[in-house]
Amino acid sequence: MDMHSLKENARHGTVIFPLALYEWKGTNDWKVPLHWHEEMEFIYFQEGTFSVWLNTRELLIHAPAIMCVHAGELHSLSLSAGGEESAVVFNLNILSFEHYDAIQAKLLRPLIDGRLRLPVLIEHADPLFPKVENYYTKIKQKIKEMNDCSPGNEIRKNSSYLRIKLLLFDILSLFYENHYLQPVKNIQNENEHQIENLKKVISYIKENYSFPIRLEDLASLVNLNPQYFCRYFKDNLGKTTTEYINELRIEKAAEALLETNRKIITIAQDAGFDNIGYFIRKFKQAKGVAPSQYRKEAKHQNSAIN
Repeated sequence: MDMHSLKENARHGTVIFPLALYEWKGTNDWKVPLHWHEEMEFIYFQEGTFSVWLNTRELLIHAPAIMCVHAGELHSLSLSAGGEESAVVFNLNILSFEHYDAIQAKLLRPLIDGRLRLPVLIEHADPLFPKVENYYTKIKQKIKEMNDCSPGNEIRKNSSYLRIKLLLFDILSLFYENHYLQPVKNIQNENEHQIENLKKVISYIKENYSFPIRLEDLASLVNLNPQYFCRYFKDNLGKTTTEYINELRIEKAAEALLETNRKIITIAQDAGFDNIGYFIRKFKQAKGVAPSQYRKEAKHQNSAIN
């Protein structure tokens, strides 16, 4: 089975609001085919009985229940007539902080990188179910408010989006304080010294992303040899230095695309890319669209709410 052929290509939400709500209340049976996507998904089974295939196992779910589907997980749903369910699909990166602190190190980054997992299923008998259901219902309401905003009502749209983020953090905090988060493997906790070292490296990258960055220079910041530094960086951040630097450069380029009218080749160079073809390829991998399309769609969305 070709995993790439099962990847869902639909965009969930928009460029500047990367989350979406889907609802189903069927009069006929319906099957969601096996697929995977790079976003997190919360599925709320409200009425009926559902057959769900998740990775290598089949689950029979009796509503009400809430399922957490992580990025990259193969899943399919069989929905029976008379049933009712909904799903919130969102990019976990919307929870990430720009400032690197203990929560980013111990909770958010491991969650985003797949080293930490939410519980697969919260059933009706679970003591946390009423709170999770309440948070989920409020998220649905706020997404609908966002979608129903009239052109020009930017404050309401943005405040609804902010509330959604807060509610997602409420769910995450609830799972965390009740020990529902599951480490994929035993990982040594980052201590303060490690966090301070990573701050040095990240600060250096943020200050110098527009210039060539040598691995040797990064390693010297924390007194490690380059080979060990590579392992150290990936163990703590879940990605290679090249991946991290490219992600930062792409985000800086995306900001410039939205906030300026500079040419794309100039933006790429200012962000640290000396090869325009490589920049476009990496941008499309990260954002799902080419830089020119990203700018066009974002401006269209902004004009609709201004």
